[in-house]
Amino acid sequence: LPDSGTYQRLSSLVGLDSFNILALNTETWKLEKRPVSHAFSTGCKPVFKIKTRLGRSIRATANHRFLTIRGWKYLDELELGMHVAVPRLLPSPAENTMSDAELGLLGHLIGDGCTLARQPIHYTTNEMSLATIVTELALSVFGDAIRPRISAERNWIQVYLPSSTPLTHGKRNPIAAWLDSMEIFDLRSYEKYVPSKVFQQSASGIAIFLRHLWSTDGAIGLSNGKSIRPGIYYASSSERLAQDVQSLLLRLHINATIFRSSQGTKGKDMFNVIVSGRNEILHFFNVIGPLGEKKVKQAQEVLTFLQTTRADTNRDILPRELWYDIVVPAMQNIGLTTRRMQASLGSRYCGSSLYRANLSRPRASAVAEVVASQQLAAMAESEVYWDSIISIEPDGEAEVYDLTVDELHNFVCQDIIVHNSLEQDADIVLFIYRDEVYNPETDRPNIADIIVAKHRNGPVGTISLYFQPSQTRYRDLELQRVNDL
Repeated sequence: LPDSGTYQRLSSLVGLDSFNILALNTETWKLEKRPVSHAFSTGCKPVFKIKTRLGRSIRATANHRFLTIRGWKYLDELELGMHVAVPRLLPSPAENTMSDAELGLLGHLIGDGCTLARQPIHYTTNEMSLATIVTELALSVFGDAIRPRISAERNWIQVYLPSSTPLTHGKRNPIAAWLDSMEIFDLRSYEKYVPSKVFQQSASGIAIFLRHLWSTDGAIGLSNGKSIRPGIYYASSSERLAQDVQSLLLRLHINATIFRSSQGTKGKDMFNVIVSGRNEILHFFNVIGPLGEKKVKQAQEVLTFLQTTRADTNRDILPRELWYDIVVPAMQNIGLTTRRMQASLGSRYCGSSLYRANLSRPRASAVAEVVASQQLAAMAESEVYWDSIISIEPDGEAEVYDLTVDELHNFVCQDIIVHNSLEQDADIVLFIYRDEVYNPETDRPNIADIIVAKHRNGPVGTISLYFQPSQTRYRDLELQRVNDL
């Protein structure tokens, strides 16, 4: 939800309207805020789970549509390796509602804090500089309500954060109460997640949170495998926390990949949020940056290494289908041959083999100028990342939900662009809404609203009827009221 920056389950939006979502305008290839006129359930149906190379996933019915490079396609038309549109970036609110100290402290406690009930609240690190930072942050947020204490042991440093007053008569540690207000107190490492309040912050606030979080279970350095390469990732045993970090990075225009690493019998699987590619890593250092003596030193080593490397253009690409779908027709329109086109790009002539390669964004912009294609130019500057499908599997049955988004007919869900498929081809769309289904304490029992949400040849509106559950029958509401008198 772009106005708040938060994520909401579709089921929680049923019956609501006049809120904004993000939708893709395929004329400009930019994301826009658009109002939702209805959120509704379409019933319980078989669903499938799609997973992408970036590690994103979504559950949908076989007839729900996704945007491919060749238009909207139903899920049952998709194939492995096919590219689907996902956001390349996401907007954030303009203002912060949390202080820098709160965001920093929260990042440390989610990463390396022990915040379990019936245990002392403490933070664990192996760097005295980080222990000092956490102590200063806690005092900045809670003042003399807490009494931090640093305890240096053999290999670890513990920062204990007790209350400065006795915890009697229901009084709680103020840090515990603070975490509880965000519903993240008493969570084990594999249960942790980023509270909704962080998603409500500006891009600069999110960067502060991620900088402190990355100083805990994040990694910055050079790997020494078959070839030397930068290793920038955040590791967690919580899949939800990894997904939250991936989504927060999108607010900073960083498209990260989630990689699941099996630990076998050693413990729970780990989920690594990986930042890769020269440009993405440089941007990561520019907007987030390292924290702590070790990571500052390691970041400098990475930056020195990157000075000798070229940018990797194999990730954020435009699929090769655009050569034949857009470039070739544009060349025919202006009478440009393949040889002349390639010469204008400064490339050695290679015939049609060029068309078997994906286009990097710089290459797409250059080609768009040569062939005079405004469409290709817009796609080269688009806010869409073309992510490839790695699996499509049946995933049982579930209640399915959809939104009504006028004009653009799509929305961003699970950080994937999906269609509001039901309405695109329908002449009339009606929904039945009974408040007592969702609100047992409703003051409108047995009242059903028939919502005419779309009508190509007539008006829209809402008609209320009386529902007789004993006969599964709807009757005129005014008539029922007369009979009841």
